[in-house]
This record gives sequence, C-alpha cells and structure tokens, in this order.
Amino acid sequence: MKSSIWAAYMTMLIIQIHALSAQDQTYLGPDDPAGDIAAERAGYMSGNRVLLYFQNTTELAKWTSSYRGSQWSRWPNSINGVRMLDGAALLVGARIYIKNDSIPVTDPMEVEMLASQGQLDTLFFLQTSYRERMDLDPTGTVEWGLYPVFGYFNEFSEYPAMSNSPWSWPLSGWPGPGNTTKWPGEWNGRFGRGVIYADLETYFVANDAQDQEYLGPEDTVKYYPRPGVHIGDKRPDVSIQKGKPWGGIGLRIEARGFQWNNKAARDIIFWEYKFANISDYDILDLAVGFWVDNGIGGESDDELGFYDTQIDLFYSWDTDGTGAGGLPTGTMGFAFLETPSVADDGTDNDDDGLTDEKRDNEAGNLIGPYDGISDLGKFLQYYQLNEADLKDHYEGDEDQDWQDGYDKNENGTYVVYNSMTHKWTLEPGEYAADDVGLDGVGPDDINYTGPDADGTEGNHMPDLLQGFSSEPNFAFTDISEGDMLGLTSSRLFPIPPHRPPYTNWFQNDKSMWQLIGERQIVDYLGNISNLVMTFSSGPFSFYKGREKGVSMAELHSYDDLEGLNSDEHAAPVLFSLKRTAQKIYENDYRFNIETSNSFQIAAGESDTLNDVHNSSLTMGITAGTESVNITIFSYGDHPLHTDPTGRSNVTGAGKYIDVLADGDILWPAEIKIYYTGDDLAAAGIDESDLAGIYYWSDSTREW
Repeated sequence: MKSSIWAAYMTMLIIQIHALSAQDQTYLGPDDPAGDIAAERAGYMSGNRVLLYFQNTTELAKWTSSYRGSQWSRWPNSINGVRMLDGAALLVGARIYIKNDSIPVTDPMEVEMLASQGQLDTLFFLQTSYRERMDLDPTGTVEWGLYPVFGYFNEFSEYPAMSNSPWSWPLSGWPGPGNTTKWPGEWNGRFGRGVIYADLETYFVANDAQDQEYLGPEDTVKYYPRPGVHIGDKRPDVSIQKGKPWGGIGLRIEARGFQWNNKAARDIIFWEYKFANISDYDILDLAVGFWVDNGIGGESDDELGFYDTQIDLFYSWDTDGTGAGGLPTGTMGFAFLETPSVADDGTDNDDDGLTDEKRDNEAGNLIGPYDGISDLGKFLQYYQLNEADLKDHYEGDEDQDWQDGYDKNENGTYVVYNSMTHKWTLEPGEYAADDVGLDGVGPDDINYTGPDADGTEGNHMPDLLQGFSSEPNFAFTDISEGDMLGLTSSRLFPIPPHRPPYTNWFQNDKSMWQLIGERQIVDYLGNISNLVMTFSSGPFSFYKGREKGVSMAELHSYDDLEGLNSDEHAAPVLFSLKRTAQKIYENDYRFNIETSNSFQIAAGESDTLNDVHNSSLTMGITAGTESVNITIFSYGDHPLHTDPTGRSNVTGAGKYIDVLADGDILWPAEIKIYYTGDDLAAAGIDESDLAGIYYWSDSTREW
C-alpha cells in the first residue's frame, strides 16, 4: 500500500476508535481467514538453556508412546539435560447464554430474569489445541479447537515465523488492520517495526472458527458468533469444513514466545497472548488458563506439585531427583506474569492505586499529576515513585511513564533529512523519547526511515491503533496499564481417566469450565503421580471488539531436594528466578543484558566504574574498524541522549569513552554505562581498560 493511502487509512481508523464507546466497539484489527490445519507449523524455542518444541496452534511440548526422550522438551539444553514437560495447552473457557434456541443474551439482568423463569440455555466452550481428548466432528477426523491462520508466516517455510529466520516471515508483509499489510521484510516485533529485543522470538495467530460443536443439525440450541460469516469466505482454498458457519466463540489469539540467553533469563521462556473478541456479541463469562502435563525426568510418573500463594508460582519436581539415564532433575515452575484486566468493576484488582485502568484506551485529555489515582500511597509504592515524580499526563497513560519528546525549535519534528547522506538525523538538542509513532521506531533506531506518515510521531501524545501497535510505555506495550484480575483458580491432579464422561478433559467442556472458570485454589498434591496442573484467571466479561492480554513464564532451576520434599516445599532458587521474570516483564523486557557499571563524575573530573543495575538508550562507539553499541542512562534532572551524527570514538591508550549530552547537565551527575562482554571483545576493549571517563559540555563544545 502506498504511503499516502496507508496514512489516510490509518487516520480514518484512529478517528473511528476515538468515536467508539467502552463496551460497544467494532474490531479493527486484521481480517483473518478461518484457521486451517494446512497452516500448522512446528518449531523449537532454543534461544537459551530451555529447549521447547511448540506448534503454532498454541500447543507446547509433546508426548508420544514410542518416544519418551528429551526431543520435545529439555532442560538444560545440553548433554546433561532431561525431559521436563509432556505437554502444555492454552485454555480459554466461556459460558454463553441463549434464549429461544439461537438468540444470544448479553445483558446480565436479562440472564438473571430468564434463568429464574427457566427460559435460558447455557452453552459451555473450551478452546484449546492438544494432542489428545479434543472435541471431534462426527467423522472423528476434524478437531474442534484452535487452528493457526495463514498470513503470519512464509507459506513455503516449514516453520512458524521466527525472529532469527527472515525466510520464515510472510513474503508480502504482515497482516495489518482490515485487509492491509505492513512492514514487508522486517520483523513484526512486539515493540514495533523491526524491533527485536530477545535472542529468539516467535509470533503466530490462531482462531476458533473451526469449532462446530453447537452448530450441527442435531443441535437444538445453536450459537453463531459471527452470523453470515462462513469458513472459506476469506480464503476459499481452506482445507477443512469449507462453507460451514464461523464457529466457536469468535476468538482471535496472537501468541509470542521470547527467550534471552543471558544469566538473568537463560532458564526462562516467556509466552504472551493477546486475545480479541471478533464476534458480534459481548461474552459475559470468560476464563483464561493453562494445562500443564509434567514429565520431569522422562523416566516415570513420580512428580509432586505445589502452588505458592505468596509469589503466585506453580512448580513441580521429581521426588527422587533422578531422571532418565541417571541424570539429575531440576524444578519446573509456571507463573502468570499478566492476567486479564477488568476495567469496569470499580475495584483496584491489582492493588496499584489505580482503579479500572485499561491497556486499550486512547490517550484522552491531559490531566494533572494526581488525577486518576485512587490511592496515592499504593500508587507511589507500586511504581516506586516519589510524590515529586508525579506529573501532568494523558488520561490513558495511567501509570505516568510515557515520556514526551523535546522539540527545541517547535517545528513539529525531531529530525531533519540530510540530502547529502540520504539519512534522517536528530535536530540539535532534540530527542523523541517515547513519541516515536505507531511503528515503535524512533530516530535512534538503526532501521529508522523517517517520521511516521500517519502523524503519530512528534504529536506529543501517546498513540495506539487496535490491531496494529502502540507507542512505547503506553497501552499494548505497557503491561502495568491493565487492572489485572490475578490468579483465581489452581488445581493439581493425576492424569484423568481416558473414558466417558471424560471429566477434566477437553472433550467435556463443562468440566473444564469448572476447572478454570470457578474460583478455587488447591495448593498441594501430596500423592506421587503423573501430575497435571491447571491455573487460570476469571471469569470476566469480554466485550466485542476488545482485546485482553495474558503472559506466562516457564522457569527452571536446581533446588535442594530435601527442601522441596519438606513441609515448606522450599525452592529458593526458583522463587528468585520468578521474581526476576516478573521484574523483567514489568519493565517491558528492558533489562540489563549482561554487565552493569556506573561512574560518578564531577565537572572536570573522572572516576572509576562501580557495579549498578539498569538500562536505557544506546550510544555508538568505535574502536579500530569495529563498531559496537553501548547503552547509557542518566539519573538526573536532564535526560542524556546521543547524537547519531556525532557518536564518539574509543581509541588510543586507555580507550576512554566520550559521553555526549544534549543540553546542560547539573554536575555532579550520575551516568551509567552498560555493556556486554561480547561487545567489548568485538571492539578490542578489556574491562580493565575502562579506568576513567572524559566528558564534554554541549553548551561550550569544549573539554
């Protein structure tokens, strides 16, 4: 799509979003075809010490009767690693209310009235994808569950889209709002166009259109989530159930997996899911959770499991600590990092001093520092702020962390185009901060191609577009802007019997709703077994056109077996890892990659480096012919930024680093430099060479 047409289309969508009310919204994301078995692809998350097979149906790991080795799940991913997981499934349960055999009821008061009169039917749905006990069509050949969607990977590739394999990306670009495409040849990053933070990331989309459970000729009570829409309307060459009505509950799921291979996160896989209600109806009762079939050690069914309510962590372990081949087994944990938010119950569900905040609301009006805060003490404590840190902010930026740019000459942009070099560069003394536009790419990024054509870059307000993206520290990219419900149900039990009525299996939707949709916490299973864990959040209302976010972490550690088998079920290493995972996630995956150092400097002086922890912007350095990046951050009244046209050199004896600042800095000022060992090696720099720092003033341009 040409840029002028794209800009006009985006502007139209943004206007539409502003006009929609909180509970009556038209879905504005990609118009996907029905999921298709022909779109199924499988791959491996292998970006750190956790090896995990996955399918773009949302199913994780695998078990087969003929092979119980560590091919599908292994930790650590080395010759000493053992199998950890027999399978995991994303679970989405719903309770749908019907009157007169086919008319959905979405008003809670009407539901109550009709139920009291015996004129209400209730249908239960469980949407998932798993290797066994799925709902099937009458022929027994088609699963009624989640299927992946074409368009989000290269159809000629055997794998789902992976960040490290451009060949796996869709050739003509990624699906955008409606029938548009975006960002051909670049990764569709969680934080924007071409943005890759993780060592390995995968991205795929699935939906439940193929679920025909309540749409057969024998069904007297039917539910059509998208009346008049049929499988094959969008993609006529669909391989299964062409012409049947769009089924299920009208659920679209975006999934992303992340891995980092640094010391802090090398034993963690992060999974994020964004749900959209693309049906024509509000869903009054929805619950989201996970099914985990343990397989620790891979040699026998001898696991125990515990749920620690203090840190919201499910974990399990092998009772004798020995797996196949006599190898030691570790502890495996699963944790919700984000649960669905409830923005209409008048309750501060996540206890952060904000009531009913949202992750999909527009910027709104500019309001005062204290506006929108329901409990100041909780707000300051939760977000680790002082009262002096509060500021005027937009209504939609409830946690006040979106940072506006600085347009010194007030010409409506932070950049200027250099016709000689054919590059965009920052204007002197200016910076974009988070005001980088919907593509998430700003002037400091290497793939920057100029201001966003839709006018969202440089407009001094946070922006989002449903089905597309949002700016950093706002809406979809800011986890803390949701009023999270938290974990509401947890169960532990042996693998259920494989016989009717298939209680606690996916074939029995009502029993699965009782597992994940009814609130009950079971914290310990004392009998040794082939252990299943389920954990969930809900029920909550899911309005049409809306989106909800969920995130889960899979964690691994070696903990003392005596402590695990004790009454306390102590797992201190795993607990520490869970806290690390939560911090990384709440910081939007911006965390110290390897080594952190800081120095304190007064005007005209230099000092030695000392350990600290944090990260932010990027500064380029050069040593010899090699170029690398160093990240810099400033704690002070004046932010520190780099000028792409004047990046400093690291040369000569001592290899000093020049610190470049935009605007005046009050001295003494603390500046932090972050670097990785690989970066230093590439630049020919040894840590012992970083003995001191020179600086120069932006105002005088002198040393």
